Amino acid sequence: MIAIYLILGLLVIRGIETYYFIRRVSKVCYKYDWALVNDGNELLLLDMVDEDYIMKKEWSAYNFLFLKGPSPLSMFLSFKSMTIENQYNNKVVDRLKNYEII
Repeated sequence: MIAIYLILGLLVIRGIETYYFIRRVSKVCYKYDWALVNDGNELLLLDMVDEDYIMKKEWSAYNFLFLKGPSPLSMFLSFKSMTIENQYNNKVVDRLKNYEII
């Protein structure tokens, strides 16, 4: 009985960690997109006016972190800690580090 409670407790804790990690990644996406616009790419601002730019535009961090990145379920089930460096590949991490987001 104690083992079941322990496993359930660990799953609940991992779920909470995953939830807060996804929120942190969303904030990183927001900062990255605006850093890209402020870096002299004012034409991207016109893309951001469109409601679906997150889904359509390849340059958006929402696109390459959420849509093309690992799913929340795979993050939840992985044994890796909840950091961007551990959950995403090096190409994505380097792309974010270019704008000093992480």
